[in-house]
Amino acid sequence: MKKEPDIIKELREAEKLGALQNMIQSNIEELDVTDEPTEKTSGQTSHMFEDCEKRTNEHELVCVEEKYRTIFENYAIAITLVDNKERIVSWNKYTEKLLNMSQNDLFLKSVNMLYPPEEWKKIRAENVRQKGIKYCMETKMIRKNQGSFDVELSLCILKGKEGKTVGSVGIIKDITRLKKAERELKTSEERYRTIFENSAVAITLTDENERIISWNKYTEKLLGMSEKELFMKPVKSLYPQEEWNKIREENIRKKGMQHHLVTKILRGNHIPIDVDISISVLKNHEGKIIGSIGVIKDITKQKRIEHELEFKHNLLQSLLDNIPDSIYFKDKEGKFIKVNKAKATNWNTTPDNMVGKTDFNFLSREIAEKSFEDDKKIMKIGKAIVNKVEKIKDEKGAEHWVLTTKIPRYNRFGMIIGTMGISRDITKLKKSEEKYKNLFETAIDPIVILDKNGNFVDVNKQVTNILGYHK
Repeated sequence: MKKEPDIIKELREAEKLGALQNMIQSNIEELDVTDEPTEKTSGQTSHMFEDCEKRTNEHELVCVEEKYRTIFENYAIAITLVDNKERIVSWNKYTEKLLNMSQNDLFLKSVNMLYPPEEWKKIRAENVRQKGIKYCMETKMIRKNQGSFDVELSLCILKGKEGKTVGSVGIIKDITRLKKAERELKTSEERYRTIFENSAVAITLTDENERIISWNKYTEKLLGMSEKELFMKPVKSLYPQEEWNKIREENIRKKGMQHHLVTKILRGNHIPIDVDISISVLKNHEGKIIGSIGVIKDITKQKRIEHELEFKHNLLQSLLDNIPDSIYFKDKEGKFIKVNKAKATNWNTTPDNMVGKTDFNFLSREIAEKSFEDDKKIMKIGKAIVNKVEKIKDEKGAEHWVLTTKIPRYNRFGMIIGTMGISRDITKLKKSEEKYKNLFETAIDPIVILDKNGNFVDVNKQVTNILGYHK
């Protein structure tokens, strides 16, 4: 830097009268030099002592100044000295690096030029000259050719021997990264707060004694409670006793968290509602529990739908189990995925025994292959086979006449995923029909069947024999 300005000399003089003198005195004491009278044998001895003390003082003064200069020049914080006209007269190396300025840029530069105008006004408003000192003031400074940046500024007014202000010291710390982190944290907090306040689930925060200390808006709506009713309310009082006992049995404090626990919670009117809760235990840096966060989702509608579906399922199952016709569902491989009791009974087995198996496990290979071909045809063309009369044999060789209708099964995307069939055993009917036919044909009397218009529908052999006409 340039030739040492007068301000540095003023500082040195002030230091000599204060702190620096104390350091020197301390060093003298360490040398065991006392103020007690000593016996002088000659004037030469006295002069020798005074000369020694003078040299010692000067040596200690130089050491302290060198120590101060080393700290000043190598400190990783910018330090500036300004005179009583607020011009920069001295600085350390880091100042040049921080401000991107050279000696020519800084020497005797008006210190207010380092700050944006609005920031300088704020500094002026602190009235530091009257207060004498101002610590850790957040502001902005101007970096040459790079715009403004965030700093933490501490100012100390320097006074001379007579108490007159001779300048000030500025300690400047770059907090750009810190402020950036703070802004990012603030943005994250704002996002969290937005999510927290506008979430369609209730979120509660409890302290270490399991009392509610914070919550979002939806909590009040879900529970039908006011801020006064919720604040410091024991969280256990929100649950029916038997439900709270179940939650306690989960030992959540030891596990640290529990997701999707289905339980009931009491609203302000003491009416329980179905909820899904997730709880996370909060701990401090020492691992001590300081509270918990509870996320409560209202599943009343979901539970109602589940109950309705269960009712419909039970109703359908009751119909399937009690209807006399055989009903079954197959997948694309022809495996049974569901059958009713009538189907299983007709094949001398149980519904559970049929699930996962195919026709080949219960019918002759010939009949099973025909059934499998029908299934493939239905799934390929997407058309039903209606009222097909089939003669089948079961695994014991007994013959049955069956009236069958098969239709394709679709998923919710309209894709065929298997077949559904309903069949009726018409063996007795078929036997009755054959019996009737035999009686009709072998009767000794002529029998004629006419429609409502008097047209022939059927006649037996006796009629054709008598009349001489072919049937």
